[in-house]
Amino acid sequence: VSKPLTATAIQRLAEAGKLDVDQPANAYLGKAKITNPFGDADDITLRHLMNHTSGLGLHYQFYYQSDDHPVPYRDTTIQHYGIAVRPPGESYRYCNLGYGILDYIIARQSRLSYAEFMDKHVFGPLGMTHSFVGLPTDKQKNTAVRYNRQGQAIPHYEFDHDGGSAVYASAYDLARFAVLHIGNGLHEVLSPAFVEQMKEPTASVNSNAGYGMGWLIEDGDHYLVSHTGGMPGVATRVTLAPKEGLAVICLSNTESSLPHQAVKKILSECLEDYPYDHPNLLLRPRRQTPPPFKPTEELIGTWTGEIKTYEGERHLTLWVGKDGTCRARLEGQLVTLVTNAQFNDGLLTGIINGDLQTSDTSRVKHRLRLQLVLRKGQLVGAVEAVTDLTTQWIQGKKIIPKNYYGLSHFTSLKRSSKIGSQQVLFNGRDLDGWQIIKKYDFKNHGSITGKDGVLKLGKGSPASGVRVAGDFPKMNYQVELEARRVEGSDFFCGMTFPIHDAYCTLIIGGWGGGVVGLSNIDTMAAVENETTSYLEVENNRWYKVAVSVDEERVRVWIDNKEYANVKTKEHKFDIWWEQEPAMPFGLVSWNTGAEFRNIKIKPSQP
Repeated sequence: VSKPLTATAIQRLAEAGKLDVDQPANAYLGKAKITNPFGDADDITLRHLMNHTSGLGLHYQFYYQSDDHPVPYRDTTIQHYGIAVRPPGESYRYCNLGYGILDYIIARQSRLSYAEFMDKHVFGPLGMTHSFVGLPTDKQKNTAVRYNRQGQAIPHYEFDHDGGSAVYASAYDLARFAVLHIGNGLHEVLSPAFVEQMKEPTASVNSNAGYGMGWLIEDGDHYLVSHTGGMPGVATRVTLAPKEGLAVICLSNTESSLPHQAVKKILSECLEDYPYDHPNLLLRPRRQTPPPFKPTEELIGTWTGEIKTYEGERHLTLWVGKDGTCRARLEGQLVTLVTNAQFNDGLLTGIINGDLQTSDTSRVKHRLRLQLVLRKGQLVGAVEAVTDLTTQWIQGKKIIPKNYYGLSHFTSLKRSSKIGSQQVLFNGRDLDGWQIIKKYDFKNHGSITGKDGVLKLGKGSPASGVRVAGDFPKMNYQVELEARRVEGSDFFCGMTFPIHDAYCTLIIGGWGGGVVGLSNIDTMAAVENETTSYLEVENNRWYKVAVSVDEERVRVWIDNKEYANVKTKEHKFDIWWEQEPAMPFGLVSWNTGAEFRNIKIKPSQP
């Protein structure tokens, strides 16, 4: 319950005129500043830090005595993680880093260390003689050992967010602290007006509660002010009922629901009509299976962008399919499923396997959690690196991992394609979704049908063709199909496709029946550029064709053999005017009869 104590210290400085809680937090910082990708960084005030609406993301770091990882300076932490991942003031999101920044501001404004200020101006005046920040050597004998759920002692650890986590206090000392906030005295520390300001909810937590300065406020059937604490080997709860002059405090040196149940039970005995459901503490609650992931149309597609880390950007690709499949890939790493994917109220969440490969995240194995909001056509928010707490068995021994960190990294993704998973372009029954091309050289087209799984282009004079009706992705897609020539001796597969805002045509069997290539590259046709090759085409033989278009390359395969591999950004692409009616995506034959089947599109493969 460090946060209400830190907020009290901030209020003491505010009452002394040393700071203003509605001024920008950056005004009280040094060279390291909070940054705000959504606007002016000065929009983030001290009040935002205190009520968890600063926009800063998930943050905790534990530095165990048993490990060789020094606690970073606060300036370093701010430089690395002081980046808003949502607009300030928009919503409540619990954040330890906000209180880590507040303890730094206390030190800067008072010219004392945070620990010294708390001892001199909060603990001392309140008579909290068994309270301190951190764990000085002379105090270690008098503090409770922390245990994990298996009863194993946890080594002492430190933080880079002391103001949110590092206060040690006895239950008696917290009772004295509660006297101040109930309003029953000790106002030499903080005047009643400044105490009451802390209990004014300025952020909405849910329909039943708000958050003020370090306190959660519930004003329903009973007016309650409370705060909890939880970290490895710790579970605490302090609840005040100011109108009744009541405070209930319970501390535990292991992670457990018991302190919360004990406080609720005591409140039910002391407050009229306070509800209390007797829990079955021997029965573990069942994990609820999340509902199936059902993405909306605005979410379906391929999303690409960057995760911002203090050691450089990490490229992320996200594929969201119509069928609810969701995959992701960090550049240079394997494609992974996004597990527990959900999209609620514009927020995309899920878990992916990946490694951010920073010095902080490299301390232990981690997973990545998505917290991305759909804003104006972009997915913006955070990718959170959190310790992988999966239990391990090594040589028959059960190993319980220690929790090391939860770290937010600002992330922004743009939809580069509306294709998020494999889709069928030709239904095999009719020409639904296609248009017969009738302009220019296609006026005298042959018979064109779609049935029995085959799209047939009768021999035209000179051309027959069809085009996709409607939109088609311009980048980051792969088309696969099978094609064959059934009569004639010219090209039987003229596939016109987009590359960003340009177009290109794959020719198979042109210029006498055997040329393969892309038309046009740097104004040169398929018969005269770097993709020109030859294929001995056999009539009535099916050929497997694939074309992939992404930000880096355009690639072509026929029967799994690569025929073209062209750098997208180093060339100019265009098409002959005869093929323009086939845009945005079309299939054309020239003085030949052709057939196509199994026409599919999917996101381009990394």
